[in-house]
Amino acid sequence: MLEQQSVSDDGRPLAPSEMAVWHALKRLSETALSLVGADIEAASGLSGADFGILSRLEDLGGGTLHQHELAKLLGWQKARLSHQLTRMQSRALLRRDCPAAGIGVQVSILQAGRDAIATARPVHAASIRQHVLRHIREKEARTLVDVVQRLKGAEAGPGGAPRRKS
Repeated sequence: MLEQQSVSDDGRPLAPSEMAVWHALKRLSETALSLVGADIEAASGLSGADFGILSRLEDLGGGTLHQHELAKLLGWQKARLSHQLTRMQSRALLRRDCPAAGIGVQVSILQAGRDAIATARPVHAASIRQHVLRHIREKEARTLVDVVQRLKGAEAGPGGAPRRKS
C-alpha cells in the first residue's frame, strides 16, 4: 500500500508503483466511460457528453440550470460547454435563453431531450452494472468511494472553499 504523502515539487519522477496506480485509474475511467457511452449512444443516439448534460439538467436543475452552473457541475471549460450546447440545441434536445440582462444564460431541456434521457437511463444503469460493478467486490467498491471522497476533499482549501488555480 502506498503511504499518503504531501505533494512536493521536487522533480522526482513517479516510482513504478505510483505510475502503476496512475495508469490503472486512467484505464478504469477511460474504459468505463467508453463502454457505457457506447451503450448509451447505441440505444438512444446520445453521446456521453449529451447524457451528462441532460441528466444534470433533469436531476439537479429540475430541467433548467444557468450555463455557468452547468459548466461547474460538469467540470468543463466555458468554451467546451458552449460548443456542446450548440450541437445539442441544433438537435432540439435543449434551448438556451437569456432571461434578463446580467443574469446569464439559462439552459433548459426540451421534450426531445427528456425522451432521449428517458430511453438512455435504463441502458446507463444496466451498462454500469455489466461493465463495471460486476467486476468490483463490495469492499473494493467502498474503498473506491472512500478514495474519491478524499480526493474531492483535497480539491477544497481550508473551510471547504475551492482551491484557487494558479
